[in-house]
Amino acid sequence: MEKIIKQWRAERPAGCYRALTPEESAQLERQGNTAANWNDVYVASAGFNADRVHGCRFDGTVFTGAFGKHRLEYGNISLKTGLYRSHFCNVSIDDDVAIHNLLFSINQHISDSVMIFGVNEISSSEGASFGMSANAERRYPIDVINENGGRAVLPYPNMTCADAYIWAKFRGDRDLLDKLTGMTYASCGNLRGSAVIASKAVIVNTKAIRDALIGPSAVVDGAELIHNSTILSDAREPTFVGSAVQIRNSIIGYGNNIDSAAQVSSVMTGTSVSLSKAARVGHSVVGDCAQIACCEVANSLIMPMHAQHHNNSFLIAAALGGQSNIAAGATIGSNHNSRVNDGEIWAKRGFWPGLCVNLRHNSRFASFTMISKGTYQTEFDLKLPFSLITIDEKSNSVTVLPAFWFTHNMYAVMRSKYKFAMREDKRIHRGSFIEPDPLAPDTVDEIFDALNLIEQHRAGAAGNDNSLRSTPFIRINEACEAYRMMVRHYCAKNILPYMKENGLKNIKELIISIYPLSDGDGGSRWIDCGGMIITERSLENIISAIKGDDVKTFDCVHALFDRHTAAYKIEKVKHAVRSIAKLEHVNINELTESRFAAFLEAVPNDCARITALTVQSRAKDYENPFRRATYESTEEMINVLGAAEEDAVVKKTVKEMDELTARAKELLR
Repeated sequence: MEKIIKQWRAERPAGCYRALTPEESAQLERQGNTAANWNDVYVASAGFNADRVHGCRFDGTVFTGAFGKHRLEYGNISLKTGLYRSHFCNVSIDDDVAIHNLLFSINQHISDSVMIFGVNEISSSEGASFGMSANAERRYPIDVINENGGRAVLPYPNMTCADAYIWAKFRGDRDLLDKLTGMTYASCGNLRGSAVIASKAVIVNTKAIRDALIGPSAVVDGAELIHNSTILSDAREPTFVGSAVQIRNSIIGYGNNIDSAAQVSSVMTGTSVSLSKAARVGHSVVGDCAQIACCEVANSLIMPMHAQHHNNSFLIAAALGGQSNIAAGATIGSNHNSRVNDGEIWAKRGFWPGLCVNLRHNSRFASFTMISKGTYQTEFDLKLPFSLITIDEKSNSVTVLPAFWFTHNMYAVMRSKYKFAMREDKRIHRGSFIEPDPLAPDTVDEIFDALNLIEQHRAGAAGNDNSLRSTPFIRINEACEAYRMMVRHYCAKNILPYMKENGLKNIKELIISIYPLSDGDGGSRWIDCGGMIITERSLENIISAIKGDDVKTFDCVHALFDRHTAAYKIEKVKHAVRSIAKLEHVNINELTESRFAAFLEAVPNDCARITALTVQSRAKDYENPFRRATYESTEEMINVLGAAEEDAVVKKTVKEMDELTARAKELLR
C-alpha cells in the first residue's frame, strides 16, 4: 500500500492537503466518526468542511477533498455532499463527493463529484489489472470462435473488431501474434496501483465492486458484482450497468447498457452495445451497436450490429460478420459432432437463421444467408450470397434459392441499408468504420463467385453440404438475372454520384480520374474485417506494417485502418468500374463509350424494377388475406400498420431510384 500512497501524494500539488487540526478531530469524533489514527487522515487545505462527515470509519491512510457543492442528484435520489455512515481504508477522495452508506472500501481513488449510496463493498487488491492482460502472469484471454482456446485474443481498452479479427484469424503468423501480445502488455502494463471511480460516476444500491475501473459519468445502479473489469464511459457516451448484473474479467465499451440480470464473463464489448434480460455472454468479443438479450452467447466473435433477443436461442463457437439476427429456438453451436468441443461456424455479414434452426459444425455461410426452420444434419460451405436455405423434412432434402433477398424480399435489402446507417449506429466514439450497405465490394465479389458457381451447377451437382445427395439450386435463371441487376445497381449508385460531384461526363474521364489515385490493389478481393470492408491486399499490408518496427501501439494500428477508411469511397468507385467490365467480360481498357452507354441505358429499368420489388415485398403485408383477417376494415389496418405508400423505406427507395435514373439520363444526353 505504501506505493499507492506515494503515488497519491505525487499526483497532488504540494500544500493542497493537510493534517486534521485537533479541533477537527474532536468534532469528527463527536459526529460519530472513528479512526485507527487521526494522523493518517489528510484533508483538503482549502474547502474541507468537517460538518459534512458523519458516522464514518477511517483506517490506514485516507485523503479527502473539499465540499463546495451542496447536493448531487441522480434520478429521484438527492444526496448532500460529504461522507456519511461509510468505512474507508487506504482511500483517496477528491472534491464534492456524496458518499452515503458505503459499508467498506479499500484501496480506492474516488474522483470528484462521485455519488455513492447503499453499496456494500468497493475494493481493490494491489495487483489488480482490471480485466486487462498486463503481462504473462496476468493474462485474461477471451477464447473466441473455438472453445479450445486456439483463437484466444488478449483484450485491452478500445479494442476493435478488426483487431480481434486479425488476432483470431491469422493463427499461423507467429510474428503477428507475438507483436500483438507485446503491444497489449505495453498498453495495459502501466496500471494504477488502486482502482478508480472516475469523476461524476454514480454507484447506488450495488453489492460489490472489486478490482474495477469505473469510467467518468458511468452509472452502476443495482448491480450484483463487477469484478476485475473496466467500464469505459464519459460524459458524451456514458455506460449504464443495471439491476442484478454480474460482470467478471471483462472490458465494457462506451455507451453500453448492461442491465436486468445480464451475466458477462471474459467479454470485450464495443461502443453502444446492449446486453440485458438475463443474457449470458462469455468468452466473446461483441461488436459495436450489438443488442443481445435473454439468450446465451459464448466463445464467439460478433462483428457490429448483431441482434439476438430470445430466451431459447444460443450462439456458441462462431464468427459472425455482423448485421446478423438470431431467431428464437436457433441453436448455432451444436458442438457434439466432434471428438472434442473444437467446432467452428463462420458466417459473413447479414446472417439470419430462422426459428428453431440447428446447424452442424464446421460450416461456412455467404453474406446475407437466410435459413428456414429445421435441423440441418450436415455441414455447409455455402458460397451464394443473399440466398435462402430450406429443408423438406419429409424427403430430408435441402434446397438453396440463390438471390432470394433480391427476388422475394427486396424491402428487407433496402430496409437493412437505411436501418443500419441511420437507426442502429448511434455511436459517438466511432472506432472502425462500419459499412451498412448490403451491396458493397465484399458482397459484389461474392455475387460474381455465385454466378460462376451456378454455371458449374448447370453442368452437374455442385454440393454445398456434406451429404451424399446433391443440394439443388432452384430458380437459377431468375437468380442470375437478379444478381446481375444488383451488381449494375451497385455500380450505378457508386459511379454516378461520383461523376456528378467531379463534373465527369464519360467513361474515359472517369477512368483517368480514379486510377491515378489507385493504391495498386487492382483486382484484389474484398473481405469483411470486423465490420470494415477492406481488400485482402490492403489487409496484408497492414499486417506487415504491424510486424514492423514503426508500429508500437494499437493507436498506430488503428491509424493504418483509418487510412484505408479515408480512401474507401474512391476505392469503391474503382471497384464499381471493374465490376462493369467484369459483367461485360472485358478488362477496364476495353470499357468503350458504347459499353458505358449500354450500362447507363439499363439504369432506369433497374431502378424501376428495384422500386417495384421493394413495394411488392412490403405490399404482401397488406394484401395477404390472412394478415388482413385480424382487421375488420381497411381503415383499421391502416391505422394500426400505417399506409403502405407512407412507409419510410419505400419513400427513401423511390427517392434514391429517381435520382439515379435522372443522373443516368443526363449522362446519356
